[in-house]
Amino acid sequence: MQKKLLLLLLVALLAVPVKAQRSELGISGGVAFYLGDLNPTKIFAQPNASAGVFYRYNIDTRWALRAGLTYGRIAGDDRKYDNPRNLNFRNDIFDFSFMVEVNFLTFFTSNAKYYRFSPYLTAGIAAFFMDPKGYNFENMGGNTKWTSLKPLSTEGQGLSGTAPKSYSLANGSFPFGIGFKVAISSRVALGLEWTMRLSFTDYLDDVKGVYYDNNAILSNVGETAAWFADPVPNDKKHVAGMQRGDPNTPDWYSFTSVTLSIKLSTPEPNCPAYPQNAATKLHKSR
Repeated sequence: MQKKLLLLLLVALLAVPVKAQRSELGISGGVAFYLGDLNPTKIFAQPNASAGVFYRYNIDTRWALRAGLTYGRIAGDDRKYDNPRNLNFRNDIFDFSFMVEVNFLTFFTSNAKYYRFSPYLTAGIAAFFMDPKGYNFENMGGNTKWTSLKPLSTEGQGLSGTAPKSYSLANGSFPFGIGFKVAISSRVALGLEWTMRLSFTDYLDDVKGVYYDNNAILSNVGETAAWFADPVPNDKKHVAGMQRGDPNTPDWYSFTSVTLSIKLSTPEPNCPAYPQNAATKLHKSR
């Protein structure tokens, strides 16, 4: 599934006809956050930095295609909500997206005098790679570093026929959002964008289902795994089968970014996407 999605993204990008007068390269920077089992409802909770690069192909003054690579760190911690479950995680996300932009207004990146700004909607598909990690704040067992959680089978993944299957570190998502862009010169545009990503996994935070037998995790995977599976004192360990997460709701991640894009060349005189003379005439006629 993940390989097919990535292949689809690459084919779609290669299918875009590259014409310099319609093309832009850009960078982005901002914050990332997540919604999931360790943060069910609070947007922009525990924000971390994000950064990316993108290529935009302007079909015309209303429609554009964009491919981008974005890095962002997401995190969650039960201690922020006084949850005695005591789970925590952080996850470095590398997201490759292919999206469509629809401008609300006529927009010419190459005309900084007329039709120089527009709000827009965006949506598409994405493939991402992740590595959820946990931290032992109590320093039990001498482990005081961020530790990759997938190999630890914290919900018993792969330990028996009845345990859940191990999850993949490569997955897909459905990104959508809103933005605003403004041309500040004949070749440069600034923007502000907020997108939510509905992921196709419930393991961004390594939490999904029920507690597994902690003694079985201890004997099969080790002390570190047993701790991260249920990081509470021994007299407060959860019974196998008790709810650890919500398996009915997938995890989300989000990027909020300031963007800066530069056109690869000045537009041709009669370029249908950026007709400066036509834009000026259209403005004066109104």
